[in-house]
Amino acid sequence: DLNETHKRLMWGCTYIMGDPEWTFNGSGVLCQIQFKIIKEVNETYPKAVASFTFDPDWTSVYQHPSGTITPILGTAQYKYLYPIVPKVASLTFQPERVVDVSLVPTTNFNMSLIVLNATDLYHWQTKIYYKNQILNVTQVTEGNFLKSVGTTVFELDIQRDYNSTHGQISMNCYLEGAEFGVFGDGELAKITFEVLDLGDSPIVLLDDSLFDSAGASITHTKGTGYFSNVLVAKLSIDPSEIRDPSLVPCTNFTVNVTLDDVENMKVLTFNLTYDREILLELQVNFPAVLGQIPSKKLLVDDESGYIWVNLTYPNVITTYENVTVATITFHVEGMGISPIDLEDTELKDPQGRLIAHEVYDGIFIGLIRDVAVLRIDVSSTSAYTGWLVYVNVTVRNNGNLTETFDVKGKYDGTLFAQTTVVDLPPDTETTVMLAWNTTGVTPCHNYTISAEAGPVPYEMNLADNNLLNGTVKIKQMGDITGDGRVNMDDINIVVSAFGSFPGHPRWNSDADLDQNGRISMSDIIFVVMNFGKIC
Repeated sequence: DLNETHKRLMWGCTYIMGDPEWTFNGSGVLCQIQFKIIKEVNETYPKAVASFTFDPDWTSVYQHPSGTITPILGTAQYKYLYPIVPKVASLTFQPERVVDVSLVPTTNFNMSLIVLNATDLYHWQTKIYYKNQILNVTQVTEGNFLKSVGTTVFELDIQRDYNSTHGQISMNCYLEGAEFGVFGDGELAKITFEVLDLGDSPIVLLDDSLFDSAGASITHTKGTGYFSNVLVAKLSIDPSEIRDPSLVPCTNFTVNVTLDDVENMKVLTFNLTYDREILLELQVNFPAVLGQIPSKKLLVDDESGYIWVNLTYPNVITTYENVTVATITFHVEGMGISPIDLEDTELKDPQGRLIAHEVYDGIFIGLIRDVAVLRIDVSSTSAYTGWLVYVNVTVRNNGNLTETFDVKGKYDGTLFAQTTVVDLPPDTETTVMLAWNTTGVTPCHNYTISAEAGPVPYEMNLADNNLLNGTVKIKQMGDITGDGRVNMDDINIVVSAFGSFPGHPRWNSDADLDQNGRISMSDIIFVVMNFGKIC
């Protein structure tokens, strides 16, 4: 042990001078060093990095007869990343919407800049814009996410009058000296806004970048923030999402149309639409709102899939809490997804003037069973008869039910291996390895590799269950050139590579016929035993 963090390997070699004297010029391998990985990696600490450097005080090269040579000393690095299913990162705000009429001028509120699904996040930067007539930034502090793995540098610039209409926050934050970045979800910065006036303001991210510990850009999506202290009525489907695999055909469920934050409303009109192939309206009810039962006009078109409603209340409706204006019971007709949208909406006061409002639609997600093959990766595009070819098949559960299903590998439609994926959760993918034993497979032919997933019961979309990807050429044993005959060309190749190994300048993987990582006499024997064979 050199110290608490590093070890030192000392090695030397001297050639005993013969007669006549001899020296070496050129490039070559001096030694091979085998290391054992001892650091554990997992999802919490997913990255291991080690650097290799020469100690200039202990490194020397002597060449006869010129004497000591001062070499240029290189460096090397080992890096291992725990296999985590990649996710698309997202840069957004929490909360994304701050709508509160109590936030009058001189009051404050906080909004956090957060990242979701980060993978090895080491460095981030962004600019944030907001209306400077409505909001003022009073404080920005770094979040704890990056600081959880090491020392950070946080650079901040606030321009409250970036231009005549907007303020700007510029932030740049990065780790110093950490082996790897952060993984998962976390807070990057906390922003305190002061309210200056009544109104609303988008809070927008621009010029945003995320980088990993290697300096590579991280692909990500981004959200937009919003502030308002002006009352805006809201018409919504509640619940906004009905996601239940038990809602199979011939079952029923109910949704509400709700109203909130409205003043002085007399008339409400909306057209609720849905997918007729998935849903069928069974019943529509209109409960009393604040003790008032409306007069109504109702038109239901089951063939087209819409419910048109016009409600007129005896007195005006003013409410700052959620109230139900309609209840609809649906019958599930088919499997799949149906939007439940509110269209052509109007809120009117007693004088017939339109009331500004926001609309929030809904969605029904019933039983969806759908497995798919995403990708096929083959270990080699060529192999000799008798070799094992490894095929990695990546499959995904696109449904909303945990699935168990078979994955099959085929060459030219002939099954070569099969395995079972057990309990794959929804919206999740996994990779399985299939081994193709090419013993007995006719050589001198290109075979198309394909994979099949499932199908599972009630699966409707079968188009993505099969995938063709690439070919593998099976060669006659000893036919290194791949020309269909074993001859002197092949013997010359294996002899030229004799004694080589991976990393050696003469290494030729096609000449390693016994697959032991070294070109030896056994490889030459394989060629000789098959000499003269033609296919």
